[in-house]
Amino acid sequence: MASKLQALALFPLLGFAAAACLSSGDQTTINNLFSSGGAGTVVQICAGTTISVTGTISFTADNQELSTSGYPTDDTRAIIQPASGSNVSMLLSGYGYDGLRVRNIQFDGLRPSLGLVGDGGATIELGQGSNGIEISNIVSRNARAWSCLHLIQGGTDTPCTNVTISNNQIGPCGNEGYNSAGVSQWADGISFACRDSLIENNYVEGSTDGGIVLFGAPGTTVRGNTIVSSATDSGFGAINMVDYLYDGSYANVVVTNNTITGQKLFNAGIAIGAFAWSFNDDAFLQGPATITNNVFSGDIPFAIGVNGWTGGLTVTGNDVSGVNSPSSNYSDANSCVTATRDLWDQSAHLAYYPAGLTGTSNLQSGFVAADGNSTNFICTTPSLPSSVSYGLNELAAAPNTVLANLHNSILTQYQGDNNIVTYNTSTGDYVAVWSSGHTSTVCESDASACSCNFQGDGNWVTYVSGVAQFVTNTENEGQLLTFLNKSPWIEITNSAGQVVWDTTDA
Repeated sequence: MASKLQALALFPLLGFAAAACLSSGDQTTINNLFSSGGAGTVVQICAGTTISVTGTISFTADNQELSTSGYPTDDTRAIIQPASGSNVSMLLSGYGYDGLRVRNIQFDGLRPSLGLVGDGGATIELGQGSNGIEISNIVSRNARAWSCLHLIQGGTDTPCTNVTISNNQIGPCGNEGYNSAGVSQWADGISFACRDSLIENNYVEGSTDGGIVLFGAPGTTVRGNTIVSSATDSGFGAINMVDYLYDGSYANVVVTNNTITGQKLFNAGIAIGAFAWSFNDDAFLQGPATITNNVFSGDIPFAIGVNGWTGGLTVTGNDVSGVNSPSSNYSDANSCVTATRDLWDQSAHLAYYPAGLTGTSNLQSGFVAADGNSTNFICTTPSLPSSVSYGLNELAAAPNTVLANLHNSILTQYQGDNNIVTYNTSTGDYVAVWSSGHTSTVCESDASACSCNFQGDGNWVTYVSGVAQFVTNTENEGQLLTFLNKSPWIEITNSAGQVVWDTTDA
């Protein structure tokens, strides 16, 4: 190995001859090359090689490059991946260096086999006080943490600038929802916070949080990208302009000629503004920004949603004719506020809240104005089931747990006061249609003292400090507890499928 390292170190500025590429090693091997070679060092890995790492590969000086020998664009590109049994999530990093290049190489976090790292870093993280970073013709997939690719901001006086991200294949990134330990599984495709940059001609498929997320990024152009949601996991948004950095400035951001497709679901195609993604941010985000000639298709309830924006916005020439309608055919809006739900009911694929858009604006025809504060355009879900069932010992819930979230706006939850309540949320308000009626202040002060259980003996019971409160008295009969989206809302059946209890018996 010593002779190989010496040979590689001979090419700090001109790159490696084909015979000098790296065919084995780990992060220590590569980091030693960068450290010893200094500025301009090019580390090339032989085509077809897989490098397994237990720690992060790190750039150490300006104008360094990590790439595959011969710059292939197919599956022969070298692969960087975590070693089996390791807990590494960040495979490559570089902070404060100019001219870094990551080219024609693959990064695979192996999340499906190695699992999620709940507090881990993005698969690739570069930036801070950097200029001229280039990332091209790479693959980044199966991030173990929150993003497949993160370009991080610098300080006010030393921003990250002039980054080019082009012709890359990103995803899948993350999964929807939470795992069994309650840790969020979502991940971005590209998380971007650099100024005056270009994100162009990338293919992003299977992001579950944001496909391309702009954290301010003033002066940046996003063009010609294809962003497709997963067929198995829904995604919150394809392109997001919702986060507050650079004092909220998105000045001179241009998002143009991108193609966005919802397979399972994209809640929002392009989300614009402080309230498009949340409920209660402190300040509007600011333009001027231009959103033009983007094409949307598939399952996207809100192709473009605007709320919480000022300082100039142009949205013209965008094509939503390929978006599926009505939205109710493929999604539900049980968790949406009334104003957003009303837009969803109208299949308003172009939507905005007039009071949430101030300053100069030019919106193309077809935008629907919300009657109220339509926050959080990512509130929809894929179509919900009409019923949910639990077998014996399959339900053991703590207070404040949703027991069933069903199509046609029916929601049953075990509340923080020990009450089980079924709500009709179709109006945006929570209208109770049934409740168990057994409440306790103990649960509010000590949630661990309370539980809701469909027991092994067939009885459905809530407990407070070990004492039964609500009881269905179906022991030795009940086999299946089913929540319905129509009256009687909840029933218990025996092994023959006969109803032995429903809410009319309570």
